Amino acid sequence: MLFERTAYEDDFPINIRIFEVDEYPVHYHQDIEFVYVLRGTILLKNGYYTYTLKEGDIFINSGHEVHGLLHTEERNLVAVIQVSNWFFTRYFPSLPLACFRTYTRDEGNTRLDNLRYMMLQILLNYCRRSFNYKSKCTLLMVDVIEYINKWFNLFAFDGDTVVNSGSDDPIIIGRISRIITYIYANHSGRITLDDIAAGEHLSSYYISHLIKDYMGISFQEFLCFARVESSEIQLLETDDKISAVARSAGFSTTAYYEKYFRKWFHTSPSEHREKLKKHILSSENMPEVKIPPESVIIPRLQRYLSVLEGQNPNTLISGYHQISLSVDPSVEPVMDINHRLHLIVTPEDVDVMGHRLWNALEALRPEAVTVSGAKNEPQDELTRIAGEINRGGFPAAAFTETSAPAGGFYGADSVAAFHHIFNRFWGTSQPIPCRLRDQGDPDRTLKGILSCYTSSVIPKPAFYAYCILSRLKGSLIYENKYYSVIKLNADKSPAYVILTMNYSEDIEKLCTRKNTPFDVNSVISGFTDQVDINITIPVDPGKYNIIRFAFEREDNIFAYMAQLGFPDKSSFPGDWRRLLTTTPHVNVSPVTASDNLNLNIAAKGVSFQITAVIPAD
Repeated sequence: MLFERTAYEDDFPINIRIFEVDEYPVHYHQDIEFVYVLRGTILLKNGYYTYTLKEGDIFINSGHEVHGLLHTEERNLVAVIQVSNWFFTRYFPSLPLACFRTYTRDEGNTRLDNLRYMMLQILLNYCRRSFNYKSKCTLLMVDVIEYINKWFNLFAFDGDTVVNSGSDDPIIIGRISRIITYIYANHSGRITLDDIAAGEHLSSYYISHLIKDYMGISFQEFLCFARVESSEIQLLETDDKISAVARSAGFSTTAYYEKYFRKWFHTSPSEHREKLKKHILSSENMPEVKIPPESVIIPRLQRYLSVLEGQNPNTLISGYHQISLSVDPSVEPVMDINHRLHLIVTPEDVDVMGHRLWNALEALRPEAVTVSGAKNEPQDELTRIAGEINRGGFPAAAFTETSAPAGGFYGADSVAAFHHIFNRFWGTSQPIPCRLRDQGDPDRTLKGILSCYTSSVIPKPAFYAYCILSRLKGSLIYENKYYSVIKLNADKSPAYVILTMNYSEDIEKLCTRKNTPFDVNSVISGFTDQVDINITIPVDPGKYNIIRFAFEREDNIFAYMAQLGFPDKSSFPGDWRRLLTTTPHVNVSPVTASDNLNLNIAAKGVSFQITAVIPAD
């Protein structure tokens, strides 16, 4: 019968089995399946290749992949976890098209340790049958699918073995993942490099080299591989002629199909059919497995979890970070905070912004202004503008710029700019260069340049980051990846500002790597970690105002353009653009304290929050 139907309980979209396997005949199913080896070794046939999986290995069948299990001389224990595509597509609509691959020859793969840790939590909750275990397992599986979507939804060829690519670049991972998914979804039709290039908004030349460099084979070789691999179901499930199987898979001739089938399976299609017909799952050929008692399984799962926690206590992923901090006002400061902005203004900025230039100067509070022009810009015009700005109260000087800033770093237009700017300039005592506005066509909204405004004078997240840097004056007393606590210079009762950052290294790097807006949006949308910080601050008795500013992935110009599909030209007519809300979410609340203030700051996804504690008297 080949196709294995998975039965799920009405209120539980996961099917978990833990057994010792002798033989599990070849089959396929529509849902994704995790095979986690808990003891010994097994052989796993998946497509054309037979993998030897050892203790700790996790293999993912993405659905519609012909696979089977076989014992070795070692005694084994295997957990098989099947996941309902029907249920989880409500969270991940593209789940049925995924092509997951976790197999790697890298013994010290931290991402696999993270995945093992997450899977063990599911298995333990299930085996213990703890209170509300079905709901817990389901929520944990959402985190697992989110994680494998981010890091394992692609593969590469290591010789004749399909392995996880091992790439660390989230943009490349996302791009290769989309290409693989597209080819598998459309393999039976006519696919060209130009089709893929158009979907990725890149040249076919670049796409061709990208596939070769990161997958190890050419586009045409991979297309033929996908067709051959997909043909195995029809080949084993039916008695159709080989020529009919070849046509269904997308091959123009039977000879072409047989050539590539033999390349990967090292045999002809008809020989492969004959060889496996006795090993296909059927009512006469059922799985040969033994189910051990849970008293044997649970201690083993607990031991594995303990080993992982002991080996990698700082790297295991949780997706949720809970932090408590009690502030000691007398603690020795880490450093003094007194940033100085040096703002770069062009004659074009002056022409386009008009009186709004002065509003921007008041908001940014630069220590100095450079009026910058191209080589062909008259020097006397630069000097005239610098004089006007000087008379307006901002020290300014004229300068001829040798080259324009490079564009194409689209993270600079997004909320990722906050984290990049603070990571880059937070500890510096040097003047901070700050470009006022993107140059050029105002209808081309995003240009991928680190500046405060778009060409059409819409504030970008970077504008607010520079505004905050120029305003913070005080002593940094606590700092880690997720927060910084600044004790402000104040004449009365102490005032504090807490900066809360929720991001990853991949987010911060979006501003330093060439990318497309689609790449940036994919990385930002894919980051869903949560941080929950509880802070206790000793204060003098009295009234205080708690002012909170939140800069999140929504409500900024990049997010608006993402909703429109990143058009080359803005669809907002004229001054209507100014009505777009790009300011932070603000909340003000008065409190009365007798001795301590207790604050809770929570964030999910990419965000940057500022919480100010200001005496009201």
